[in-house]
Amino acid sequence: MGADDVVRTVERGQSVRAGDRIETREGGHVHVRFVDGGRLSVRPASRLQIENYSHSATQPQGSAIKFRLDEGVIRSITGTWGEEARERFRLNTPMAAIGIKGTDFVVKSDANVTAASVYSGAILLAPLDDCATPLGSCQKGREKLLSADMKGLMLELNRQQGVPQFVAAIDLLASARRPAAGVAIATTVPPAVGVGAEARAATGANLDRPIVNEARGRDLVEAATQIAASQIAAARSAGSSRRPLPQPQVNELVWARYAWVRDGGLDTLSQTFEQASAAGRESVAFGTAHVLTRNASPAGAVLTTTDAAVNFRLAGSSAFFQRNFDHGVEAAKVDNGTLAVDFSRSTFATQLGVSSPTLGADSVVASGSIGKDGVMRTTSANATVLGATTLDGKEAGYLFEKNMVSGALRGVTLWGR
Repeated sequence: MGADDVVRTVERGQSVRAGDRIETREGGHVHVRFVDGGRLSVRPASRLQIENYSHSATQPQGSAIKFRLDEGVIRSITGTWGEEARERFRLNTPMAAIGIKGTDFVVKSDANVTAASVYSGAILLAPLDDCATPLGSCQKGREKLLSADMKGLMLELNRQQGVPQFVAAIDLLASARRPAAGVAIATTVPPAVGVGAEARAATGANLDRPIVNEARGRDLVEAATQIAASQIAAARSAGSSRRPLPQPQVNELVWARYAWVRDGGLDTLSQTFEQASAAGRESVAFGTAHVLTRNASPAGAVLTTTDAAVNFRLAGSSAFFQRNFDHGVEAAKVDNGTLAVDFSRSTFATQLGVSSPTLGADSVVASGSIGKDGVMRTTSANATVLGATTLDGKEAGYLFEKNMVSGALRGVTLWGR
């Protein structure tokens, strides 16, 4: 539908302008090339409004690129205008506001959930109700940054939680990747915007390319995501007669702390090294202040779990922040944790929300591989993350350490089913 309220069917090479709306039917999709080289792929059963697309080389503060995805899936690749004025780019959904840092990203949205993956660059995703400004990213404390190097993770925001969460990545384009059987409405930006195969040929970009490289498969299989979805659905059933999930139990894994650690008594989860090793446990992960121990196993013992993928739940945590300026120690709070392990592909992905008075709100994000011995080997993270699972795959634990200008954040976690 155009700005003149006239509904038009999309045709190859058709120009579309700011104020137009693109709608696609089931089985159809539209590819758009903007005058600055930006690209947009609107997937089947989607509705996208192009609210603004303007640029001024002499007055970049007057530039504005703004989209609104009411429902469906889109992939957006930033053009030169967006690169030159990133603080003037915004994509809104009914739930979220997304700003960019030079980006190729995918968003899937409906009235209750927004999910986003990043192929290159980074985005800042925040609840829409946190945004007082019409353009750019929103930074009120509840936003989360997702970058391309955070492999195996994507961001999700739903109405029940109200805060973006890192979850196991899935291919958001997969459900929409069908032959173009038909397209409903056309539309989009300033003059000279191409639509369809010609746009793809001109830019050299394959907008059908999945966000997760199909050659290596998904970092975490869909089964793990389905488990997480069922847990979220259970939590959403307000007023239902279902009893809440019991607190997960961890009995085999034990954290030990070194004798020299001075935490002011804030570490409530670990034991002294002497206590933890008295029962003959073996050490499987070593940090600056802590060691993860588990029941001793025969030499060469390997994972025996038959589960393909597991979404663990946080059973316990303890963290503290050691300040640099006065060498004081303060308690840190850990919440909003997820740990997804794909035993079939030997991968894991995790995130935690962490906060303290000096630190403020921060996060720990990591992904990597799981060895046959159950030990986690991190390949991408914003902190040092070391840990392991039990050999039966029923328990997990990892430590995190993050050095900053104002001090050092240290903590330990335990996870169960």
